[in-house]
Amino acid sequence: MADAMDTVPFKTLVTQTSAVLLTHGVEVESTAVQGVVAHMISVMAKRVGMDEEEAVHLVTPEAVADIIMKAATEDEHGAAAPHAVRPVRIDDRVVDSPVESLGHLVMATSQAGKYASLNGDGPAAAYLLDLATEIGAALVQHHSGGRAAIPLGVLDEVAQLVDAVADHVQADGWSVCPCGEPHGQHETDAGAINAMRHHAALAREMRQQADQ
Repeated sequence: MADAMDTVPFKTLVTQTSAVLLTHGVEVESTAVQGVVAHMISVMAKRVGMDEEEAVHLVTPEAVADIIMKAATEDEHGAAAPHAVRPVRIDDRVVDSPVESLGHLVMATSQAGKYASLNGDGPAAAYLLDLATEIGAALVQHHSGGRAAIPLGVLDEVAQLVDAVADHVQADGWSVCPCGEPHGQHETDAGAINAMRHHAALAREMRQQADQ
């Protein structure tokens, strides 16, 4: 539906859907919204027997947002949410943090992201990679006097996600090498748990210091 996607009504529907999603507290990548909108228009066009450009007007932003929100929550089988969905940061303040501490958080998110990727949790891996990239960009772009500015929400998200991955390693058997053959990975995983717990605690400590 390349032609319909280039039309003003289609682009307007995508923008309106994103706005509705924000009212529900989630932010979704534009390309993901476009994909859902395109699919719903295609289905509607076939159902009513009209061109897709005409069917655009039969799809509401609320209906598209509802589909995305349902996909963003775990279903009865425990399926993970799509990686394009992330919580909206309510607290938009930034905080100057030591670059050494931020470097540890880059390592933490990268390590946790590796575990998530190797153990089949693509959404968590993508989210953690986004955080690592965001912190790294701050280090490169805003580095001054041994400190760099990052959003406070990053610290909350790092602590939550890194701790969650540590939980999976500890309780669910996630491993740096989930091949099933023992060759020392259990010792590596045990060390990774300790490191991730330490870095999650560091993120929380940085967050508490910023609030003081």
